[in-house]
Amino acid sequence: MSLYEKMLESAAGGKDSGVRSLFLGWKGSAILLEDGRWGVGAVPPSERDSHSPREPHTRLLLSATAREIALLAVSPYPQEFAAASAALSALLPPPEGGRPLEALLSLPGEERVSLLSPDPWVSDFLRDWNWNLSIFDDRRRGLAVLPEWTSSQHMASSPWIWLTAEALRTRAILTLLPLFPRKKGVILQGPGIPYLPELFREAGVTHLVLPVPGERSREEVFRYLGTGGSPWSCPDLRWRVFFLKGEGNR
Repeated sequence: MSLYEKMLESAAGGKDSGVRSLFLGWKGSAILLEDGRWGVGAVPPSERDSHSPREPHTRLLLSATAREIALLAVSPYPQEFAAASAALSALLPPPEGGRPLEALLSLPGEERVSLLSPDPWVSDFLRDWNWNLSIFDDRRRGLAVLPEWTSSQHMASSPWIWLTAEALRTRAILTLLPLFPRKKGVILQGPGIPYLPELFREAGVTHLVLPVPGERSREEVFRYLGTGGSPWSCPDLRWRVFFLKGEGNR
C-alpha cells in the first residue's frame, strides 16, 4: 500500500464530523468541526496554480463531512487540497507535547540542508540559525536557490532534507522516498500534515514540524489566516518538533 493510500485510510478510519467553518486564505487554510476539533492546512503557492474557485468544488466542500474533505488530499486542484490538508490536520492532530523549534537548531551543524519549495518565512528563519541551505524553488531566484527539477540529483548528496506539504501535493515526495533511508535527517513541515508518526517513520521521515492547535487560540488563528497571513508567522500558533527517531520527545 502506498504512502497516500495509508494516509487516506487513516483519515477514513478516524472519527468523522460535520464542518462548522472552513477558511481558505492566501497562505493557509483552517477548518472548525462541529465537535470542536480544528486544524490548519496548507495552501498551494499562488505563483504555481490559479486560486480561482471552481463552483463544483465549492458546492462539494459546503456539503461534505470532515472525512470526505480529507480524502481530497490527492486532488490536483488548489481549492480542494487546501481544504483537505486542513481536514487532515483536524482529524489526525498532533498531541500536546513535542519540543520547541530550537531543538532542531544544532542538529545539522555545518552540513548542508536541502529545502524543497519552502515558505520564504521558513527559509529566512533557518538562515537566522546560520544553517547551510540549498533551496530548490522554481518561484524564487537568488543565492543557493536552484530549479526544482535538479532536486533529486543534489539531494542525493545532502545529509539533511526539509520538505513541506507542497511535496505531498505535487507528489515530489515519491521521487525522494528512496533517498530517505540514507539521510541523517528528513524533516517534514506542516501545516497540512496529519500526525501519523508510524507511517512517516516507516517512510524515512525523522522529524515532524507541526502547529499544535490550542482551544483559546482558535479565533486568533482564524482571523490571522483569514486576512492573508502565513501560518508560520502566526503568533498564536505553537510550532513544535516531534522526533520520530533517535532522541525522542521530551
